[in-house]
Amino acid sequence: MAKRKKAASKTPLLDSLSAGQAQSVLVRLIYDDPALAARAEGIARDLLKVIDSAKIAGILCDDLSGLKIEEVWKTSGRTREGYIYPSERAWDMMDEVIESYKEEMLRYLRRGMPEESRIYCSGILLGLRKFQRDSRSDLLEEAPDYCDDTFESIREEWEEAVDDPVQVHLLARFIEEEGLNRGHPPESCRTGEKEQ
Repeated sequence: MAKRKKAASKTPLLDSLSAGQAQSVLVRLIYDDPALAARAEGIARDLLKVIDSAKIAGILCDDLSGLKIEEVWKTSGRTREGYIYPSERAWDMMDEVIESYKEEMLRYLRRGMPEESRIYCSGILLGLRKFQRDSRSDLLEEAPDYCDDTFESIREEWEEAVDDPVQVHLLARFIEEEGLNRGHPPESCRTGEKEQ
């Protein structure tokens, strides 16, 4: 059986660039060609529109579940700045994880994509409830109110930032349909399947 020859690349020099170098080339092309800039914007918008709230929820839940109580114990107690309670440290560690998700949610609003921001927010809220329900994390024993308080805080921050009654209503409907209201964690994260 004859081996197939690998097709030669049409852009061997470009193929050898690092991600940063390729980005620099793209930026220069976009600044020099308004038509190319419009095409690149369209491609970027299409990429950013693909958001899966269940996937975001799962990743967030995994990120929060990966935090270790030993790290809380190691970094709390008496410090040079005073005393840090383990509950305060657990809260801070979970906030550090949540922060990048909140930033991306708000970045969608700055991009002029309120619907996508709502879907991303839905994923965060779903992830918090999934973590609250499914995780056996000892951090939740140190900070038992974290998920409820953070859920409400993120929801309020997003509603204020979006300032769009239609989007606010759609998020409220999602929360209701998924059973995410305070004190009522969902029985299953997305698909409606019941736990056995």
